[in-house]
Amino acid sequence: MKICVIYGTERKGSSYQIAQALINKLDPKKITELFLPSALPKFCVSCFSCFNDDWQSCPHHQFTIPAREALIESDLIIMTSPVYSLHLTGQMKTFLDHFANMFIVHRPEPSMFRKQGVIIATSIGPVTGSTIKSIKDSLDFWGVAKTYTMGFAMQQTDWEKVNDRIKKKIEKRTNQIAKSIQKHKNRPPISFRVKKWFYLSQFMQKRFGYNLTDVSYWSDQGWLDGSVPWHDTPR
Repeated sequence: MKICVIYGTERKGSSYQIAQALINKLDPKKITELFLPSALPKFCVSCFSCFNDDWQSCPHHQFTIPAREALIESDLIIMTSPVYSLHLTGQMKTFLDHFANMFIVHRPEPSMFRKQGVIIATSIGPVTGSTIKSIKDSLDFWGVAKTYTMGFAMQQTDWEKVNDRIKKKIEKRTNQIAKSIQKHKNRPPISFRVKKWFYLSQFMQKRFGYNLTDVSYWSDQGWLDGSVPWHDTPR
Protein backbone atom coordinates (compact mmCIF):
# COMPACT_ATOMS: atom_id res chain seq x y z
CA MET A 1 0.00 0.00 0.00
CA LYS A 2 1.19 3.47 -0.92
CA ILE A 3 0.14 6.36 1.29
CA CYS A 4 0.09 10.09 0.61
CA VAL A 5 -0.29 12.31 3.68
CA ILE A 6 -1.10 16.01 3.45
CA TYR A 7 -0.61 17.82 6.73
CA GLY A 8 -2.55 21.04 7.20
CA THR A 9 0.27 22.51 9.27
CA GLU A 10 4.00 22.04 9.62
CA ARG A 11 3.68 21.68 13.39
CA LYS A 12 3.95 18.03 14.42
CA GLY A 13 1.18 18.21 16.98
CA SER A 14 -1.83 16.04 17.72
CA SER A 15 -3.11 15.61 14.15
CA TYR A 16 0.38 14.55 13.06
CA GLN A 17 0.66 12.06 15.93
CA ILE A 18 -2.72 10.51 15.11
CA ALA A 19 -1.76 10.15 11.46
CA GLN A 20 1.48 8.43 12.45
CA ALA A 21 -0.42 6.07 14.76
CA LEU A 22 -2.68 5.06 11.87
CA ILE A 23 0.17 4.69 9.38
CA ASN A 24 2.08 2.43 11.77
CA LYS A 25 -0.86 0.00 11.75
CA LEU A 26 -0.89 -0.26 7.94
CA ASP A 27 2.70 -1.28 7.14
CA PRO A 28 2.85 0.77 3.89
CA LYS A 29 5.31 0.14 1.07
CA LYS A 30 5.77 3.85 0.45
CA ILE A 31 4.83 7.05 2.29
CA THR A 32 4.82 10.50 0.71
CA GLU A 33 4.36 13.32 3.20
CA LEU A 34 3.44 16.87 2.17
CA PHE A 35 3.61 19.56 4.84
CA LEU A 36 1.66 22.74 4.24
CA PRO A 37 2.29 25.48 3.40
CA SER A 38 5.81 24.48 2.26
CA ALA A 39 4.52 21.88 -0.24
CA LEU A 40 2.20 24.43 -1.87
CA PRO A 41 2.84 27.97 -0.63
CA LYS A 42 0.95 29.87 -3.35
CA PHE A 43 -2.67 31.00 -3.31
CA CYS A 44 -4.86 30.07 -6.28
CA VAL A 45 -5.07 33.19 -8.47
CA SER A 46 -8.34 32.25 -10.21
CA CYS A 47 -6.77 32.20 -13.68
CA PHE A 48 -8.93 29.21 -14.76
CA SER A 49 -5.97 27.69 -16.64
CA CYS A 50 -6.50 24.28 -15.02
CA PHE A 51 -10.18 24.32 -16.07
CA ASN A 52 -9.85 25.66 -19.60
CA ASP A 53 -6.49 24.16 -20.51
CA ASP A 54 -4.31 21.28 -19.33
CA TRP A 55 -3.98 21.13 -15.53
CA GLN A 56 -0.21 21.41 -15.92
CA SER A 57 -0.70 24.98 -17.10
CA CYS A 58 -1.27 26.12 -13.50
CA PRO A 59 1.09 29.02 -12.76
CA HIS A 60 2.13 27.13 -9.62
CA HIS A 61 2.85 23.91 -11.50
CA GLN A 62 6.21 23.45 -9.77
CA PHE A 63 4.16 22.65 -6.66
CA THR A 64 0.93 21.25 -8.06
CA ILE A 65 2.49 18.68 -10.41
CA PRO A 66 4.45 16.74 -7.74
CA ALA A 67 1.53 17.03 -5.30
CA ARG A 68 -0.92 15.70 -7.88
CA GLU A 69 1.41 12.87 -8.83
CA ALA A 70 1.68 11.89 -5.17
CA LEU A 71 -2.10 11.83 -4.86
CA ILE A 72 -2.53 9.74 -8.00
CA GLU A 73 0.22 7.27 -7.12
CA SER A 74 -1.19 6.56 -3.67
CA ASP A 75 -3.69 3.92 -2.60
CA LEU A 76 -4.64 5.84 0.55
CA ILE A 77 -4.87 9.61 1.00
CA ILE A 78 -4.64 10.95 4.54
CA MET A 79 -5.43 14.62 5.15
CA THR A 80 -4.99 16.24 8.54
CA SER A 81 -5.88 19.63 9.92
CA PRO A 82 -6.08 21.21 13.33
CA VAL A 83 -9.09 23.48 13.69
CA TYR A 84 -8.35 27.15 13.00
CA SER A 85 -11.20 29.55 13.84
CA LEU A 86 -13.72 26.67 13.68
CA HIS A 87 -12.55 25.61 10.20
CA LEU A 88 -9.70 23.91 8.35
CA THR A 89 -6.34 25.66 8.19
CA GLY A 90 -5.91 28.33 5.52
CA GLN A 91 -3.01 26.42 3.99
CA MET A 92 -5.14 23.28 3.61
CA LYS A 93 -7.86 25.33 1.92
CA THR A 94 -5.23 26.79 -0.42
CA PHE A 95 -4.09 23.26 -1.28
CA LEU A 96 -7.61 22.07 -2.03
CA ASP A 97 -8.34 25.16 -4.14
CA HIS A 98 -5.60 24.11 -6.57
CA PHE A 99 -7.23 20.74 -7.28
CA ALA A 100 -10.87 21.65 -7.90
CA ASN A 101 -10.18 20.80 -11.56
CA MET A 102 -10.15 17.14 -10.44
CA PHE A 103 -13.77 17.34 -9.27
CA ILE A 104 -16.05 14.73 -10.82
CA VAL A 105 -17.98 17.41 -12.70
CA HIS A 106 -14.76 18.44 -14.46
CA ARG A 107 -11.91 15.96 -15.07
CA PRO A 108 -11.68 13.37 -12.30
CA GLU A 109 -8.70 11.04 -12.22
CA PRO A 110 -9.97 7.48 -12.88
CA SER A 111 -7.65 6.10 -10.19
CA MET A 112 -9.47 8.11 -7.52
CA PHE A 113 -12.42 5.74 -7.72
CA ARG A 114 -10.31 2.94 -6.27
CA LYS A 115 -8.70 4.92 -3.46
CA GLN A 116 -9.55 5.27 0.20
CA GLY A 117 -9.20 8.44 2.22
CA VAL A 118 -8.85 9.40 5.87
CA ILE A 119 -9.52 12.81 7.38
CA ILE A 120 -8.08 13.69 10.78
CA ALA A 121 -9.14 16.87 12.55
CA THR A 122 -8.15 17.99 16.04
CA SER A 123 -9.12 20.86 18.27
CA ILE A 124 -9.21 21.88 21.92
CA GLY A 125 -12.98 21.33 22.09
CA PRO A 126 -15.62 19.38 20.11
CA VAL A 127 -15.72 21.65 17.06
CA THR A 128 -14.15 19.52 14.31
CA GLY A 129 -17.28 19.07 12.16
CA SER A 130 -16.80 21.98 9.78
CA THR A 131 -13.13 21.12 9.23
CA ILE A 132 -13.94 17.50 8.42
CA LYS A 133 -16.79 18.45 6.08
CA SER A 134 -14.69 20.94 4.10
CA ILE A 135 -11.98 18.36 3.44
CA LYS A 136 -14.41 15.51 2.80
CA ASP A 137 -16.21 17.57 0.17
CA SER A 138 -13.02 17.66 -1.89
CA LEU A 139 -12.24 13.96 -1.43
CA ASP A 140 -15.79 13.00 -2.39
CA PHE A 141 -15.83 15.30 -5.40
CA TRP A 142 -12.43 13.97 -6.48
CA GLY A 143 -14.13 10.58 -6.59
CA VAL A 144 -12.33 8.91 -3.68
CA ALA A 145 -14.30 5.71 -3.18
CA LYS A 146 -14.45 5.49 0.60
CA THR A 147 -13.43 8.11 3.15
CA TYR A 148 -13.10 7.67 6.92
CA THR A 149 -13.21 10.57 9.35
CA MET A 150 -11.74 11.20 12.78
CA GLY A 151 -12.37 14.29 14.88
CA PHE A 152 -11.00 14.59 18.40
CA ALA A 153 -11.29 17.20 21.13
CA MET A 154 -7.80 17.00 22.58
CA GLN A 155 -8.35 19.41 25.53
CA GLN A 156 -4.66 20.29 25.22
CA THR A 157 -2.35 21.97 22.73
CA ASP A 158 0.56 19.70 23.64
CA TRP A 159 0.32 16.03 22.60
CA GLU A 160 2.40 14.94 25.58
CA LYS A 161 -0.19 16.41 27.96
CA VAL A 162 -3.24 14.80 26.33
CA ASN A 163 -5.27 12.70 28.75
CA ASP A 164 -4.74 8.92 28.56
CA ARG A 165 -8.50 8.43 28.19
CA ILE A 166 -8.45 10.46 24.97
CA LYS A 167 -5.39 8.62 23.69
CA LYS A 168 -7.14 5.27 24.30
CA LYS A 169 -10.10 6.57 22.30
CA ILE A 170 -7.74 7.51 19.48
CA GLU A 171 -6.07 4.09 19.64
CA LYS A 172 -9.43 2.34 19.37
CA ARG A 173 -10.56 4.46 16.42
CA THR A 174 -7.29 4.12 14.49
CA ASN A 175 -7.45 0.35 15.01
CA GLN A 176 -10.97 0.25 13.57
CA ILE A 177 -10.08 2.34 10.55
CA ALA A 178 -6.85 0.44 9.88
CA LYS A 179 -8.74 -2.86 9.82
CA SER A 180 -11.34 -1.48 7.43
CA ILE A 181 -8.67 -0.01 5.14
CA GLN A 182 -6.91 -3.36 4.95
CA LYS A 183 -10.20 -5.15 4.33
CA HIS A 184 -11.06 -2.92 1.37
CA LYS A 185 -7.56 -2.27 0.02
CA ASN A 186 -8.11 -4.19 -3.23
CA ARG A 187 -11.55 -2.83 -4.08
CA PRO A 188 -13.10 -0.25 -1.78
CA PRO A 189 -16.87 0.19 -2.02
CA ILE A 190 -17.97 3.34 -3.83
CA SER A 191 -19.89 5.69 -1.58
CA PHE A 192 -23.41 6.74 -2.57
CA ARG A 193 -22.35 10.40 -2.73
CA VAL A 194 -19.54 9.66 -5.20
CA LYS A 195 -21.84 7.60 -7.41
CA LYS A 196 -24.56 10.24 -7.26
CA TRP A 197 -22.23 13.03 -8.38
CA PHE A 198 -20.74 10.90 -11.13
CA TYR A 199 -24.15 10.18 -12.65
CA LEU A 200 -25.24 13.81 -12.29
CA SER A 201 -22.02 14.96 -13.93
CA GLN A 202 -22.40 12.38 -16.68
CA PHE A 203 -25.86 13.79 -17.45
CA MET A 204 -24.56 17.37 -17.38
CA GLN A 205 -21.65 16.63 -19.71
CA LYS A 206 -23.93 14.89 -22.22
CA ARG A 207 -26.80 17.37 -22.01
CA PHE A 208 -25.11 20.74 -21.56
CA GLY A 209 -21.36 20.49 -22.21
CA TYR A 210 -20.49 23.81 -20.59
CA ASN A 211 -16.73 23.29 -20.86
CA LEU A 212 -15.47 21.71 -24.08
CA THR A 213 -12.24 20.62 -22.42
CA ASP A 214 -14.25 18.69 -19.83
CA VAL A 215 -16.54 17.18 -22.47
CA SER A 216 -13.56 16.02 -24.51
CA TYR A 217 -12.02 14.45 -21.43
CA TRP A 218 -15.21 12.58 -20.54
CA SER A 219 -15.51 11.39 -24.13
CA ASP A 220 -11.92 10.12 -24.16
CA GLN A 221 -12.60 8.18 -20.94
CA GLY A 222 -15.66 6.57 -22.55
CA TRP A 223 -17.93 7.85 -19.79
CA LEU A 224 -20.34 9.62 -22.16
CA ASP A 225 -21.26 6.21 -23.57
CA GLY A 226 -22.52 5.01 -20.21
CA SER A 227 -19.41 3.34 -18.77
CA VAL A 228 -18.36 4.13 -15.19
CA PRO A 229 -14.83 4.18 -13.76
CA TRP A 230 -15.48 1.85 -10.83
CA HIS A 231 -16.35 -1.06 -13.14
CA ASP A 232 -12.75 -0.90 -14.33
CA THR A 233 -11.45 -1.12 -10.77
CA PRO A 234 -9.15 -4.16 -10.46
CA ARG A 235 -9.80 -6.75 -7.78
